[in-house]
Amino acid sequence: MGSPIHFRTPRFPEFEVSEYIQRVTRAQRMMADTGLDAMLLTTPNPLRYFAGGPLTGLFGDAFNTFFLLLPADPGTDTTLIMSSGREGACHTSWVPDQRFWGYDTDASLMKQQKSLDFVAETVREKGFANAKIGAELDAGLRIGMTQREFGKLRELLPGVRWESCSSIVWQVAEIKSEAELSRIRRAAEITNHAFRRAFESAHVGMTEKELASIIYQSYFEQGATGTGFLTVLAGRERGIWADALPSDYVMGKGDLLMMDGGCQVDGYAADISRMGSFGEPGDTDRRLYEVAREANANAVAAVKSGVEIRALFGAGQKPFIDAGLGDLLVFGGGQLGHGIGLSLHEYPDLSSGSTKKLQPGMAIAIEPAISDKPEWAESEQFYIVENNVIVTEDGYEMLTTLSDELQILE
Repeated sequence: MGSPIHFRTPRFPEFEVSEYIQRVTRAQRMMADTGLDAMLLTTPNPLRYFAGGPLTGLFGDAFNTFFLLLPADPGTDTTLIMSSGREGACHTSWVPDQRFWGYDTDASLMKQQKSLDFVAETVREKGFANAKIGAELDAGLRIGMTQREFGKLRELLPGVRWESCSSIVWQVAEIKSEAELSRIRRAAEITNHAFRRAFESAHVGMTEKELASIIYQSYFEQGATGTGFLTVLAGRERGIWADALPSDYVMGKGDLLMMDGGCQVDGYAADISRMGSFGEPGDTDRRLYEVAREANANAVAAVKSGVEIRALFGAGQKPFIDAGLGDLLVFGGGQLGHGIGLSLHEYPDLSSGSTKKLQPGMAIAIEPAISDKPEWAESEQFYIVENNVIVTEDGYEMLTTLSDELQILE
């Protein structure tokens, strides 16, 4: 593990080469500790995270395959494998060994068989024909090829022992560098401003889609590089449609409005929820929202390095229990929130039973919520405040500066 990592000088990279070397070095140490000889990464975010991005917008295309062979031994060069035609995009990457497979004579973009032969040949050449190789097999990571294609790759490499490398990927990614945190801060700042503008613009007679377009416009006017996830919901008919897309629903007097999501900056996302009311809310809506607001504040106040996540969960749940509203907890109350980064939902998992301790550099979204009835299927409305914070040595850095008071709209 003493050999230096070779790299090429990238063009237009998202981060300095040193950032990627730090990520790879941490992953290599974990691979060595767990007995993995290499990882074969095939999905957009791990490729972007380790190889350098954005590389190509085709990562999410169903008919393209991409591979990063990342050895545990830094003395063996990391290899990036893509189809011919991607040579230009790969100048973005620091990876020293870049290989491109050619198309068959019909030049079909839909036929990926040749890529699998090329990958298998590279694996054998690198000395991993009988190695233990990690792949994205669980914990939210999925192989970036069809089941049949992965089956074919296994046939081509009968001596390889395939294991999951998901825990390594997430453990490296859940502690953000200052360069990553700066992107998340900026995404939160832009989202705060966009949601504030949305509240100022929202009015009776506007559709959810029209309000969403104002948010998107604000994102890009401020320098966002991606729309990220966005929910805009109003009215009792869709009051519990968590994570639904904006619709043509016309917002009216008496409706509650919920906005959830955030933009992306160089792939890094914010995830914020705020609510408003068209006219003064009813007593029940006001009371339940205020308890949700208190629950969020209680959980945020408990954030500190070394705190177990289950203790953080307990702090967020306490206001609901004290108010006698425990049976209204959304999803059984087992989830307080999640990490944010290149993925909207990533580790650390802020769940009720987690004994993981918060560490400096974690970026998390805290979102305790309740509904208006014990049975979710019978509920008409849920109430939520979601804030984004960065864990620090002695507490937290609040990224969500927009007021969490229930906004009164006209």
